[in-house]
Amino acid sequence: ANVGTGTAAVAGLMALARIAPPGGILEPHPSTRSVDAAAFAGLLWGIAVAIPAARVLLPSRSIVLDPLAVDYATTTAGIGSLLVLIAAAWRLRSVRRLELGVGDRASGALALGLTAFAVGVPAAGLDVAPPDRVLPVAVIAASMSSAWTATTREPTTVSIALRGILAVMILGAPVALFSGVLAREAPAHAGTVTLAGCCLAIIVGLIARAVARPLGPEQSRWLDAIDSASRGALQPEPDAAIRAALMELSGTTSLPGARPELWRSNPEEVLSVDLAGYLHTAQSKAPERLYQLALNEPERTLRAEALRHVQVRKPEVRPLLAWFDHRRAFSATIVLDEDGPIGFILLPRGARTAPMTLEEARAVRVLADRISALLAVSSALARSRSRELAAIAHADEVDDERERLEHIIHGEAGRHTARAEMLARGVRVALYSPAARQTVEHIEKLGRVNAPATLEVPHGVDAKGWAAVLHLASPRKGGPFVVVDGASSIEHSLARWDDADISPLLLADGGTLLLLDVAALPLEVQESIARTLAKKAALPPRSSVQRQQLIATTREPVDGLVQAGRLSKSLRPWLGDSVATLPTLADRAEDIRALVLDGLARTGVRVRRGEPLGIDAKALKLLTEHTWPGNEAELEGLLARVAGVANGRVVTAGDLSAIGFRPIVEPVSGDTLAPKRRRTRRSRAPRR
Repeated sequence: ANVGTGTAAVAGLMALARIAPPGGILEPHPSTRSVDAAAFAGLLWGIAVAIPAARVLLPSRSIVLDPLAVDYATTTAGIGSLLVLIAAAWRLRSVRRLELGVGDRASGALALGLTAFAVGVPAAGLDVAPPDRVLPVAVIAASMSSAWTATTREPTTVSIALRGILAVMILGAPVALFSGVLAREAPAHAGTVTLAGCCLAIIVGLIARAVARPLGPEQSRWLDAIDSASRGALQPEPDAAIRAALMELSGTTSLPGARPELWRSNPEEVLSVDLAGYLHTAQSKAPERLYQLALNEPERTLRAEALRHVQVRKPEVRPLLAWFDHRRAFSATIVLDEDGPIGFILLPRGARTAPMTLEEARAVRVLADRISALLAVSSALARSRSRELAAIAHADEVDDERERLEHIIHGEAGRHTARAEMLARGVRVALYSPAARQTVEHIEKLGRVNAPATLEVPHGVDAKGWAAVLHLASPRKGGPFVVVDGASSIEHSLARWDDADISPLLLADGGTLLLLDVAALPLEVQESIARTLAKKAALPPRSSVQRQQLIATTREPVDGLVQAGRLSKSLRPWLGDSVATLPTLADRAEDIRALVLDGLARTGVRVRRGEPLGIDAKALKLLTEHTWPGNEAELEGLLARVAGVANGRVVTAGDLSAIGFRPIVEPVSGDTLAPKRRRTRRSRAPRR
């Protein structure tokens, strides 16, 4: 009998020492793997076995042993084994209580060992049965219970069963002991005592569930709250289900400000519920290491207490522990879908001091699995909403930017138009002659056609005003009007035309590029202009901004310049076939009066402190009879000179004589030998 009891005691202690770790960041202490308790129990039962064995095997005359020695050895070994079992279970619970499942097993073994001790020792002391019979039975029951708690497949079974066993033992053991003692002391009333004991046992069975409820972890408040949250997550609408689950999880703590949270990774937000039950969403990012560690933990649950336990051996977890402490969090359970982690459930610490049990961890993991689909849908809706809000914000920014750019473009268009109008004013101020009117009509028609044009310019005629008229008649009138003087040495630099910032071809985009005296440009520059225009034409338009319109001025016909080698053959097609010949001042006899009056008024304002100048009839007659071989350039120079010598407010013929002006008139037809005389110049037919 002692051999069997000792074997059971050693086996139970060995089972406690060989509980496998659940994995994760917690590693069992080497002392928990020690078999010193089993060795000590084996020593006690070895003595208890050796004494009766010596009495049986050795001759009676060689050794004298009192039969009570066997009883004493058995009783001592039984009490000692129970104490060793309780001490081993307590050490296991103290060292490995943070390991999910191991703490439940150690607590079960400790509770069952204490129960066996609390029942066996009093029963032996009250002489309900012989001590050498009661204590071995208590040792066998405690050892088998320890072996069961250490080797059962589900550690949660130990917690569930333990609460019922303890409730029954707490209430049933005193009833059984009291009934046994009373029946032994009053054998005449043994039947009545037995009947009363049975009634009390029935009552114990009825109230065992109610008594066992407070024995659960944290008075079962967490399990009840998690179970209610799992039922609340069954609602079909994602946000309503999440709100209901978080509201039920609030029952895990009663401290103000400590609320459970649901974190999601995409978008990076945290969901919580206030006391009124309203769902709140805030932008926040969780530590990346949290997902890495929690996925390797049992039930995908990372606990702050586990991080605190290993922070000395693993300093890399200290930032994560600080994050847990900052948020006053107790545990984080990962929510998974088919693509990986999508968030986690963060439970508050509140006033809890007991470690999390495996039963609670599994309940939270089941809740996480249940809301994974809800969180995925909610995250998709949140991402869609975020994209919508971002698109709306971007659209608002684009509208603001569009309005700003429109304002700039309208302002630029106004400035470009004003500059072109200023240049065209010199032409439009005097359009009385048929030659000028017909030329303007022809130029405006070329502008509406929106094609390249060439202007043949006589000596002294300012082509910028006529080109400005063409520009204002085209669809590009709001664009820039860029003027390039081919005779200027600055424009002869090939690097200027190839520069991406200051090239006239780029500056004229959306407007008109006027090439004055295009034949004066070097041939290499002309070739570069042709290449750039061809390259732009081959590319598809990148925006609604039109390509520049090209206007070139020449002194001679374009084809003659090409034959003479002064105009590049590759540039010739880009000048177009539309040609307009500008009229000379001699062809605009009807416009001279208006030109003279306008020029004197402007010149007088500049040189006479804001007072315009006029001209008398005699002086005007002299100017209208002049043939003006230098055209507008000669007229402008003459007016500037006469304004400087005029003494009054009106230019006279004497003022013209003072500057040496002598009109050149055309001779009368058929009388070339007669002396020249002044006459009114006859009208000529208009020229195109």
